[in-house]
Amino acid sequence: MDKRVQSIKWLYLTVFLLPVLAMAQEKETKKDKETKLDDVVLVGYTKVSKKDVTNAVSSVKGEALKDMPSTNAAEAIQGRLAGVQVSLSEGSPGADVDIVIRGGNSITQSNAPLYIVDGVQMDNALTILSPKEIESIEVLKDASSTSIFGSRGANGVVLITTKGGRKKGKTTINYNGFVGVRSIQNKLNVLDPYEYVLYQYEQYYKNGDLKDIETFNTRYGTFDQLDKYKSVKNVNWQDKLFGREAFNFTHNVSLSGGNENSAFSLTLNNVEEDGIMIGSGFKRNMANFRYDYDISKKLSIGLNARYSRQMIYGAGTSASGSQTTNRLRNAIRYQPFEGGSTVDVDEFDPLFADQTNLVNPILLANDEVKESGRNDLLLNATLDYKISKDFTFRSVIGYVQRDQIVNQFSGPVTNLARQNNDQPVVFLSNAQTRRITNTNTLNYRRTFGNHKLDLLAGQETVRTDGESTSINIKWFPKSSSAQEAFANSQLASPPSGMVQDAPKTAREVDRLASFFGRVNYIYNNKYIATVSMRADGSSVFKPGPNQWGYFPAASLAWKIKEENFLKQSNFVNELKLRLGYGKSGNNRIGAFLYDTFFTSSSDYGYAFGTSVTPGATTGNIMANPNVKWETATSYNAGIDFGLFKGKLYGTLDVYKTHTKDLLLLAKIPQTSGYEFQYQNSGSSENKGIELSMGSTIISKENFSWKIDANISSNRNTIKSLGNNASASSNSYYYPSGWQNNLFDFLVQVGKPVGTYWGYVTAGRYEVSDFNYDAATQIYTLKNGIASSAAVANGAKAIQPGDLKLQDLNGDGVIDSKDMTDLGSAQPKFYGGFTQTFRYKNWDMSLLFNFSIGNKVYNANKVEYTTQYLYKDNNMLAEVADRWRWFDNAGNKVTDPTALAALNANTTMWTPPAGAYFLHSYAIEDGSFLRLNNLTIGYSLPKGSLEAIGVKNLRLYATVNNLFTITGYSGFDPEANTRRNPLTPGVDYSAYPRSRFILSGVDITF
Repeated sequence: MDKRVQSIKWLYLTVFLLPVLAMAQEKETKKDKETKLDDVVLVGYTKVSKKDVTNAVSSVKGEALKDMPSTNAAEAIQGRLAGVQVSLSEGSPGADVDIVIRGGNSITQSNAPLYIVDGVQMDNALTILSPKEIESIEVLKDASSTSIFGSRGANGVVLITTKGGRKKGKTTINYNGFVGVRSIQNKLNVLDPYEYVLYQYEQYYKNGDLKDIETFNTRYGTFDQLDKYKSVKNVNWQDKLFGREAFNFTHNVSLSGGNENSAFSLTLNNVEEDGIMIGSGFKRNMANFRYDYDISKKLSIGLNARYSRQMIYGAGTSASGSQTTNRLRNAIRYQPFEGGSTVDVDEFDPLFADQTNLVNPILLANDEVKESGRNDLLLNATLDYKISKDFTFRSVIGYVQRDQIVNQFSGPVTNLARQNNDQPVVFLSNAQTRRITNTNTLNYRRTFGNHKLDLLAGQETVRTDGESTSINIKWFPKSSSAQEAFANSQLASPPSGMVQDAPKTAREVDRLASFFGRVNYIYNNKYIATVSMRADGSSVFKPGPNQWGYFPAASLAWKIKEENFLKQSNFVNELKLRLGYGKSGNNRIGAFLYDTFFTSSSDYGYAFGTSVTPGATTGNIMANPNVKWETATSYNAGIDFGLFKGKLYGTLDVYKTHTKDLLLLAKIPQTSGYEFQYQNSGSSENKGIELSMGSTIISKENFSWKIDANISSNRNTIKSLGNNASASSNSYYYPSGWQNNLFDFLVQVGKPVGTYWGYVTAGRYEVSDFNYDAATQIYTLKNGIASSAAVANGAKAIQPGDLKLQDLNGDGVIDSKDMTDLGSAQPKFYGGFTQTFRYKNWDMSLLFNFSIGNKVYNANKVEYTTQYLYKDNNMLAEVADRWRWFDNAGNKVTDPTALAALNANTTMWTPPAGAYFLHSYAIEDGSFLRLNNLTIGYSLPKGSLEAIGVKNLRLYATVNNLFTITGYSGFDPEANTRRNPLTPGVDYSAYPRSRFILSGVDITF
């Protein structure tokens, strides 16, 4: 509570102190005439008039983001840009944000775009930017625009310009702050206490084992005592684990101004956010200072310093590993009541944990501590020298440093500690990456009558270095707290004969040298041609011809509106046709993979006398000196239009991108002594269409209504897999990883990346599918009815009510030959739309995003409706409608007629007793329409505030993630927890998405 009170005090004290500061500032000077920001876009090292752009570029200006309160700039652009998919992997504080442009081109490597912030390359830059400090975001989508960036441009380029001061402008101070609370939006319905014990009764009594029956009676009571569970208080562990009110306090302060020759801006940001899950949270502090100075009429400089420090708290619900890391399971499957059995939920019972593979979710959450910290430093300087009227030289030098730490503590109740003598285990890691970038360009611009020429030549170097270290430290005293263990690793004492794991270290070395040039020619303000070329040399490839990649591009544009037959038209005020072609490259693999290196470690040691001598190994990846650039070739045709004096405007693009020489981590024959090798193997294709439109529907003095919308469709197809697949099938299977040895994705020529591979659910086996022997009371499948025992039932004999799968090939056996394509995560259409209303001093904005036709792999649904190895596990609520073997008196029914009558109104099958596997029951339609943001604001009349020096004062209230219309049964149809291009759309143990309600103030002096 102290933290909340202090934060609120700071918010309001700042509001009242800022007027005093503002009144002391100089008076506003006359504003210079400047080109409107909306009239120019940043495209490849220079700004271009929007009317002269020949490429596929989507942009959003800071003006559109300023009224949307958000702690993450990526969230603020979700649904705003055609062809750009922005999605949160899950709902945890500081969760990763995925941005994919036009479907992504790579199969096994990263599809993240290249980020350029104020001319300097950064990784995932939107996570360290506040929406309030963004001037503009331009997304370059086709290779005719991205090829000028060559390396890593194959997946698109995001150009971000931050706000600076304004020369000859009055010093202004702005404060924007909000306070809000998050709450869980969706929960999974599970069996209530009575339904739970009835299901356990069936599990324990079904086989007539006397030991099982005795265990049930001891734990839950006899059948005639089970009615008490109808009145037992239902404990919703999801509420207890994720149900807290998670407060957020966000403050943004900016100071900007300038004089005749200089401009400056200072931005400060502070975020303190609780997570809805116990023990989770997020803190971030950012500072950015920018200074621009004209030394003379010819020479100007710019300096920018940015620092971000953030910490994410909490172990979350899962990791990208297998089922053993699933913490969500405990909140779903733990018994739904306290008391009523021999299990004390308030204390850890190791025997119960072993029997059920479950731990009380509250105990577990409090016994796992994780701190993930990250510090980002960006320093960059620019120098502009006007050599002559037509020649300009520009130099940009940047330094980016990222420091990351992870401290994770696993206390005695965790699975990891129980595997290590029931003693706590600590994982520590730290990493640092440093990047120095230098870009030098020479620009020539000249107009000759009807001819306008713009020439650009440049050179760029990027030097990246990094180191990382990680270690697992075991066997801490059981009484150790997390902070004690983090600070005192010497407390860990191995048992006799055991040794600690050796630390793991790694280095990152990456060098890039580039040369590029571009020619832009405009004739008669109607016909535009742009040609560019870039050459990149990368150290990740072996020195020689393969080290260099060459990326040409060309684009044309025709301003049809400028032709005589349209020039005087009042109906059409803009019409431009664009055509583009280009190549861009991808080199996102590790360094020195073309050579063999040996790693020394005691893990590979051998005994010599009484000691272990460290040995050496080459690892499992075979060197490949022939690996080279992955290249994407893109074709784009587009049309820009404006109608009815600008009331209706938009852009339509169609494109096709072919990526060849894919950088694949290929599985190779183990006779080589290795398991994998990086190869240029295969090709893929993306083609699609994008439409963005906007309209000012009403524009009156006291009322305006504006709408902007976009919709896109992308089709991804694997065209070749090269040597990475069998010659006979051109395909291979790939595991999602949530369950060991489950190959549930298909990678096949002619299909999209991310194709689900599994069985088709055919309901359940009915009594009519069996022959019944009254003497032995045994059911046997009739001839001609295929058995799914080997796949779904752990090889146990199939009984009425068991899960039934389709025998697709008709051979009478359910096996891997009956697996098939179950769809993909690729949507048919996706996009978003915003509506903005203004009535006098009131404003309201609504931001929607949507997806249509994508499939979601609900792996939670598989796990939480499968019995597998453990009893005493709760299930999803739909299991209450399962096949029944016991009547209302608790008597087992075996007679076929009576059994069929007992289940006449049930629809669900008996939870399978075999291992987890994918079948179509878990593949759901992930289509959705989400109201991402609703904001209502009120701006006080300006005249009433001038006396105290207030330029603007706006109060607002916002709801983020207000509602989602979807048929998906899981937490969130956008969940994507696998973090691998080959396995998209898997919802497994994701941190639930929350609803965020907030209110704030925006004041400028």
